[in-house]
Amino acid sequence: MAVHDILTAIQDSPIAHAISKTDHMVGAGLQIVHVMGLVLFLASLVLISLRLLRWALADQPIEDVIRQTARLMWWGLGFTAFSGTLMFIATPKLYYYNWAFGLKMLMLVIALAVQFFLFQKVARSPTASLTFARVSVAASVFCWTTVALTGRMIGFV
Repeated sequence: MAVHDILTAIQDSPIAHAISKTDHMVGAGLQIVHVMGLVLFLASLVLISLRLLRWALADQPIEDVIRQTARLMWWGLGFTAFSGTLMFIATPKLYYYNWAFGLKMLMLVIALAVQFFLFQKVARSPTASLTFARVSVAASVFCWTTVALTGRMIGFV
């Protein structure tokens, strides 16, 4: 089965029709949920990053900062993934053939890898060096910012 056939099947699915045939406010609402989810995720990431760099919350143990922000981080990632999936299902051909979408998906995979293999390692290790923390924070923030910017580009190319 070719990619085009898979995209056509997705676009012809009942859920795709339900989303695309509704009021335009549903699409706008999905975009708002998508952006707000990303904001929740990035806000948590920034708080943890500031603590790792010892620029803020220095009197708080890193474990406490992670525990207190983890719920927001996971909710944000969940909202973003759910709304993004629904937006894709509604018009998969529009997204799939857009080079900015392809770049966003590539950066998303890289950002998730950095998040789970590098950033989480330094965040969970109280003995991590400040240099390793700086590299991890810079890589994570760069990747997630690139995901957000390439996502914004999708509507303009």
